[in-house]
Amino acid sequence: MVGTIDKDMVVDTPKPTAEEGRRFSPVKVYKALLALSIASNLIVGVIIFMWPDTFTSFAGQPEAFPKAWPRHWGMQLWAIDFLYFPGWMDPEQNRWPNWCGIVIRLTFSAFFLIQGDGFTPMGIYDGVSGLLLLITYLPVTRATKI
Repeated sequence: MVGTIDKDMVVDTPKPTAEEGRRFSPVKVYKALLALSIASNLIVGVIIFMWPDTFTSFAGQPEAFPKAWPRHWGMQLWAIDFLYFPGWMDPEQNRWPNWCGIVIRLTFSAFFLIQGDGFTPMGIYDGVSGLLLLITYLPVTRATKI
């Protein structure tokens, strides 16, 4: 609240924000969806790292040999997700990580869909995730002028 002084009286006036006190503001919706996406990716990263053959069998691939390849991919998933945290903390100011995250998801979606076979579910997941993040991030960028 910003106080204004009128003679001997202080009047509280609301501070203008992009959220305007709405329960489901664009920023809150985007942050919730991004948090869900990050959490899902971190869980998948742990599964890939701990049980690489589970991942390769899900993708319709032979057992991983050496196991380091899928484990490396699981850890890279973690690394990428940690790069999204600045964008999650303040999506109005930290736009670059958010745009990169959306483009990365859509790019990987195209790659997985082109590969086919067991990679199709991953392509659908990344594509849906990328499109939902794009749809929910556009109102955030429109409501906030930098």
